[in-house]
Order: sequence, then C-alpha cells, then structure tokens
Amino acid sequence: MLLTLLYVLFIVVGLRFFEPQVVGIALFSLAAPWTLYELIKNRFKNVLVPLAATIVGFLVWFLDSTLVFKILPVLITSLFFVKFAEAVIFKRPFLATMVQKTPKAVWSEEKLAFINSSHLYWLIITTINLVLQSAVLFASMKIWALYTTVGWYLLFGSALVLQIIYGKVRGVK
Repeated sequence: MLLTLLYVLFIVVGLRFFEPQVVGIALFSLAAPWTLYELIKNRFKNVLVPLAATIVGFLVWFLDSTLVFKILPVLITSLFFVKFAEAVIFKRPFLATMVQKTPKAVWSEEKLAFINSSHLYWLIITTINLVLQSAVLFASMKIWALYTTVGWYLLFGSALVLQIIYGKVRGVK
C-alpha cells in the first residue's frame, strides 16, 4: 500500500520537474539494487515488484514515454487477477491461508471456509480494478494518480466491507 503511494508520488513529482527519461533513470537506479537485494536475500520470493519497477524504469529510460510508468500498477493487478483466476478455475484457494498469518487473530473453521469461498468475488473485484486501471492508462497524469493512490483503495475497501457485511448477514461466526 505504502509502496504504491510512494511510486505514484515519485512519478508525479518527478515528471513535474524532469523529463520522463530522467525519471526513468532514477527509478531504474533505485529499483535495480532493490531487485538484486531481494534476489540475494529472499531468492525470488519478493522479487516481482522491484523487478517490475526496474523494467519500467529501464523502458522509460530508453523509450522516453510516460505511458510506461502507468503500466506498473496494471501489471501488479494482473498478477492478482491471475492468482484469483487460478484459485477459481483450478480450485486452489489461498485466502484462508493468508489471513491465518494475521497475528493475534483467531479464525473459526466457518470463517476460513467463508473466506475460501470468496475467490470468485475477489476475481470479479480484481477484474473491475484491472479494467479501471487500464482505462486510466490513457487519461491525464492527474486522473491516473488519483485512481492509483485513492480510487483502487476505495474500491477494495468497499468490496471488503461488503464481504464482511455479507458474512454477518449469513451468520458466519
């Protein structure tokens, strides 16, 4: 969450004062060492985001296009789309496993089953987000920045609230 905000802030402020190519070089210079660090320390576990930022920085550096900056959030959302699609199509639920890692939270079997049954719902929400993010790719930098920093958080926050309300109405304990 914080990373997205920092990325958008970095891009918007950077483009206000510098050419896209210079901002691309800066992003590449920051993300490449981060990618190497993640590769050495975690062995591919957390390398996707810094690697994507490195590639985006490199492409902007050589293509000198601001559109490439806007693509990174779409790529990240696409990864979530694929993960949820895989969970739905191949019946490989993963959400309950993830929420069980929440410290100091006790999850009943009923709640975990409810969470695991919600992959199709989250696939639909992720699809909506992917469509919206794709649409703002071609909008102004201000609209892109607004959706990328605030809009999608509102979308996912609202979706989570609706899921919680639905669980309460169904009597999930």
